[in-house]
Amino acid sequence: MQRWWLKVRFTVKAVLFPLICIQFVRTLLLPNPLDVFLLFAFFLIYLGFIWEVY
Repeated sequence: MQRWWLKVRFTVKAVLFPLICIQFVRTLLLPNPLDVFLLFAFFLIYLGFIWEVY
């Protein structure tokens, strides 16, 4: 399972960055609590990938 995760990890990281950018723009245009929470959650997940927690 660890080999599988190492292969998929980079794909998830590559998909997550554009999602964060899109969510950031959406939060700037129409801020609501759900958008802010999603942006914060995506950011924490991305930090976890950068620091190799996952």
